[in-house]
Amino acid sequence: MKFPFKEVVFDGGAVIEFLLIGENSLLYKNIEVEKIIPTTTVLAIVEAEYILCRKLGKEIAFEKVDNLLDSNYFNVVSLDSYRRKLSELKCFNPISLPDCNTIAIALDLKIPALFARREKEIINQIKKKPFDTKIYFLEDFDISK
Repeated sequence: MKFPFKEVVFDGGAVIEFLLIGENSLLYKNIEVEKIIPTTTVLAIVEAEYILCRKLGKEIAFEKVDNLLDSNYFNVVSLDSYRRKLSELKCFNPISLPDCNTIAIALDLKIPALFARREKEIINQIKKKPFDTKIYFLEDFDISK
């Protein structure tokens, strides 16, 4: 399967899915050979870490996140580089701060954003006033193969 993007910003949910599906997945293989170049944010990493901590326990969650960061597969962007864009996006869009976080960096880098699932508030906002970046959802792709 060919993904419709090369560079993309992973939301925290997409980072979680990536960490849970394992090395044999199509998504992992595409990232490993740089057919997909993922970026994510510090907030998405924190979100992934605490959610995995709840699901898998602290040691496993922290190990998975540390391995991801050590792999250098993901470009992790600090909040400092796009704080103002994030504030502005949140000011005018009634979606969660982590979702605004992902979209703000996608807008700033002029690349698409990737979320794990179609969340109601994001879909409603897209219908009301689409963002100036393409939004994709992992649930639309068969990533487990």
